[in-house]
Amino acid sequence: MKSPSIFQSLTSSLFGRQSAQKCDRIARCVADFERDGYVIMRGVVDHHLIDSFWDEVAHLQKTEGELSYGLSGGVLKNRDVLDGTYTDDTSRLRIVGIENFSAVAPSLILHPSIADFLSAWYDNAPTCIQSLTYRYSSQQGAHSDKYLVSPRSVGHKYDRDSLAASWIACEDVDEGNGSLIIYPGSHKPEKKTLKEDFEGNYTAYVSYLENLCTNRGIETERFTAAKGDVLIWHGDFVHAGGRILQPERTRLSLVNHYANLTAEDPGAGLGRKKHKYPNGYIFKDEAGTSAQ
Repeated sequence: MKSPSIFQSLTSSLFGRQSAQKCDRIARCVADFERDGYVIMRGVVDHHLIDSFWDEVAHLQKTEGELSYGLSGGVLKNRDVLDGTYTDDTSRLRIVGIENFSAVAPSLILHPSIADFLSAWYDNAPTCIQSLTYRYSSQQGAHSDKYLVSPRSVGHKYDRDSLAASWIACEDVDEGNGSLIIYPGSHKPEKKTLKEDFEGNYTAYVSYLENLCTNRGIETERFTAAKGDVLIWHGDFVHAGGRILQPERTRLSLVNHYANLTAEDPGAGLGRKKHKYPNGYIFKDEAGTSAQ
């Protein structure tokens, strides 16, 4: 059985210290990340910060017309929900780009624990290129983010090999509410792409990835989490949203995608602007240019 990530035994206090011990631990975690394709940080995000974020999300869903949801490959604007044009339940839809509206989101997206790790892996401050906010498990089949994540901020200009994601558990997660399914070591094999090799046939793509992992001897694991835990995975790491066994239960989570971009790359002309924060950068839509 594979040894657990070193982050599993760390507490949030250790991530708050600038020390030789901390630097050594992060260096070893980078090595684990490159070997396994993921690392786990237990209990690093303050519960009050998480609660403040979700209070803000609830307020934005009641008031912000430009808030965007992902809907069958397109975008649903919250204004259509608020005026009654869209009458279906939006709670199962993911919110795209909460950082465009939330004052709290940057503190989660560039949380010191996440930013410290990514800065060590990149040897550069991380840049968040998009976020996805979930109330429930996506139940999405096995996939790799590498060729699926193409935000307008960077398009095809960024180095896809630098793509990484953080998944922040905003409440306790187990098999009942759809724990993540992960494939340790799955970032290493070269993979076919959904668009070019499967012509967008997602079912065939999922089956291909599952078979690829099976043939490589890669076994699935379930990632169960407590509120405040963080999972960081490599951009070509295979993962899936667990099936919901208890439909009445939410699975609050925030997913953020990052890339290693130079400070001189502003994303000019794409309707987005890169904003600097103490721990890194976040692309945000400029006023009046949010995706339609």
